Amino acid sequence: MKSLKRIAGINLLVILVYSVLIRIMSMGGGHNEEGLAVMILSAFAVGIHVITCLIASGVSYSDKKKEVGKAWLLSAGIVLLVGFSTCLGNAAL
Repeated sequence: MKSLKRIAGINLLVILVYSVLIRIMSMGGGHNEEGLAVMILSAFAVGIHVITCLIASGVSYSDKKKEVGKAWLLSAGIVLLVGFSTCLGNAAL
């Protein structure tokens, strides 16, 4: 349980950081283009983040670390849910 809190917390902080960076980088264009740019960049970032979590889960399971593997797998689900919600919410601003 301790590893889940640590891994999920770190991944949520990473989502926050790249969401803010994407929002800052996309400022300056027209409103329609800005929202679309934020949505596309966020979707790519979240997709890569989820794939990274799944790979980390597979590596943990192959090293016989089931608790850490489950934590990474649950973290991938959390990143998917929170990341794409943040993606759509950030694009709507």
